[in-house]
Amino acid sequence: MGLLLLALALPAAASEDYTLGIFGNANEDETINMQDVTYTELIILEYRDETELADAKYDGRINMQDVTQIELVILGNEKELTFLDIYGCAETVNKPIERLVNLGYAGVQVTRLLGAEDILVGIGNHKPLTPYTEQLSKLPRIKDDYEMMLSLKPDAIQTNFGEWKEAYKTPERKRDFEEKVSGIPLIVLHMRAPSVLPGNLRTYGYIIDREDAAEDFMDWFDGYLDMMKSRTEGLTDDAKPRVYMEVSGKPYRAVGSFNRYGEAINLAGGINIVDEIDSKISFTEVSAEWVMEQNPDVIIVGCHGGERVGGYDVDDPSGMAGVRQEMLERPELANIDAVKDDRVYAMSEEILLGAGLTIIGCTYMAKAFYPGQFEDIDSEVIHQEYLEFQGLDFNVKEHGVFVYPKLT
Repeated sequence: MGLLLLALALPAAASEDYTLGIFGNANEDETINMQDVTYTELIILEYRDETELADAKYDGRINMQDVTQIELVILGNEKELTFLDIYGCAETVNKPIERLVNLGYAGVQVTRLLGAEDILVGIGNHKPLTPYTEQLSKLPRIKDDYEMMLSLKPDAIQTNFGEWKEAYKTPERKRDFEEKVSGIPLIVLHMRAPSVLPGNLRTYGYIIDREDAAEDFMDWFDGYLDMMKSRTEGLTDDAKPRVYMEVSGKPYRAVGSFNRYGEAINLAGGINIVDEIDSKISFTEVSAEWVMEQNPDVIIVGCHGGERVGGYDVDDPSGMAGVRQEMLERPELANIDAVKDDRVYAMSEEILLGAGLTIIGCTYMAKAFYPGQFEDIDSEVIHQEYLEFQGLDFNVKEHGVFVYPKLT
């Protein structure tokens, strides 16, 4: 696995540490602009070393055709575009994409986020996440029906296996998929975890001709991320709360740091106690005795939307209150600090699902971890701003239950 693929696929130390994986990004920074034109010309003149992404035409040669291609990308007039997916594979799409089958769990939300829902001709057969998919209810829902995909005549297909852990595996799933869809270009990008969202969302923006919308959203996203970092980055580990997060309905199934939930804990300034076991795991089974030994300061129980105890479809907080109460009433946990100090929270996983939603869960966590430092932050306002990016008429102050007890 090359260094560039590592940069694209792995969790970044900060949101700005990424390379835009578009061929034409000759200087391998976070965007494509006239600096890439100049850089490519310097490569041709042998004043700069060749870079992988300088081959904008993706033909194995770096010459003036690549300069022309970069200029076309800047103008938004390119006829084709080549990008790197999570496997480090180069994929070329014909432009513009006017018909897209989107199978990704977060892909539909990301496409809406960029104002491109009109290009969708089919979506994945996941449980609908109200309100993001209800306006698309007439679109075909597809799981493994390749004939249906082909019948929709898509210009590209966004797959449903774009998670960073897949980058460690051979791209067998992609090859199998390609064989079944007759060479239709596949978009395999990870849109869930906040560490890889900046690069992948911007790449997706270039693919579907929504670069400006992607940049606008990431400016908003990074603004809140930077705000949280500025208030917690100077703290020592001793000053940070130790956090235990568990998946609702699965006692002692603990959340690790190698997923979007664990990233949210870290970004909000908490220390995930599962890191004591391994910081590179997504979930793990732990014992009550181990949790007692770790003595967390804060406990979060993640509630699935399917349980109908929270999220967009629920206005009654009693279900989420019950989930929290179950944790509080476990006799083996009665003497840990989080329970004694009443710092146990139930949180809907719908605000941690990805597609930029994770920033909402992050701000709620920050308020739970540091009530004084984040007293002025209204997570409901941030949530409403996100829904405005989605173009949705849903008032989170009147509907939905996302955290219990409520953090104000």
